[in-house]
Amino acid sequence: MPSPKIPIANIYYLFCYAWDRFEQARAISAGAEDSPDLPNLLARVLHNGVHHLLRRGLDRGYQPKLEELETVRSRISLNDSLLLRAQRVQRLVCEFDELSHDVLHNRIIKATMLRLSRAASLDKGLAHELRATSRMLGDVTDIRMTAAVFGRVQLHRNNAYYDLLLRICRLAFDLMLPTPGGSGYQFQDVLRDERKMAGVFEAFVRNFYRAEQNIFRVESLQIRWNATPLTLDDTVQLPVMITDIFLTAPTRQIIIDTKYYAEAFQEGRFGSKSFHSGNLYQIFAYLVNAEAKGPNFLKTEGMLLYPTVGDKIAAHYEIAGHVLQLASINLDQSWAAIAADLKALTATK
Repeated sequence: MPSPKIPIANIYYLFCYAWDRFEQARAISAGAEDSPDLPNLLARVLHNGVHHLLRRGLDRGYQPKLEELETVRSRISLNDSLLLRAQRVQRLVCEFDELSHDVLHNRIIKATMLRLSRAASLDKGLAHELRATSRMLGDVTDIRMTAAVFGRVQLHRNNAYYDLLLRICRLAFDLMLPTPGGSGYQFQDVLRDERKMAGVFEAFVRNFYRAEQNIFRVESLQIRWNATPLTLDDTVQLPVMITDIFLTAPTRQIIIDTKYYAEAFQEGRFGSKSFHSGNLYQIFAYLVNAEAKGPNFLKTEGMLLYPTVGDKIAAHYEIAGHVLQLASINLDQSWAAIAADLKALTATK
């Protein structure tokens, strides 16, 4: 995205809506005003979130233990006990499960705090706070962070409140790269990653409309090409089109296709600017081929929605009997204004 940059608080809200965890995020102070960039924001949220967990009580789970005991407890490890007997040690080795804070999700959070504390751009005071907070998880063992550990976490209804912090840990893991000397970490600029941010922006818009309005039902829409085969070869078929977001109400339907580009326009001839032609072809294909689904789709509206910083896009066209709106959301404004603009886009004119 071009300068000026998106405010840090808005980045946080964008991700929280995309993760469908905005209500959870309200319970944790983001400390956005003290965070000059994304690494400091993630560190501040994680630091505050862990203190929130500590007040609530860290989650515990049963962990297997192997211990030498004078009396039997649970299961006897026969081989280990025989080795002790051979050494004339009058004890048994027992295997048992014990409730412990040393569960995988706590290990991930502790390891992420320590990794973040070594980020090159992190505020030194905040880095010190992260290390101090990590020591409050003293009975949680250290682990080596890999992408695979996130897939092994099992949350359930009673510990679902960990989900937001684990998503922040995963985002921090994905963005952190070792420094050339190997002594710390530096962050990639996620906002310049158009592929990643395209998915975040799409999920944000979808979940915002799910949570913040009650006129439309929000779903996805599969559309088949309204085509008649002229050959008998059915080994290769036309692909199914799947829309980003489909808003449906008894009297109105809107197909929304979200886009995330550093530049919302393409250069035209003689220095002029125009909308990306591929985007228009795509939304037009959705609208025209959806007509085959039934008469309710003859007046379906289309919307191409772009995030911008400062600029505004607002254009309406009628194409082949469908109203097409090309619009933008300015992310360089207060969150209340962003929410109001998103609601205004679907308001009945």
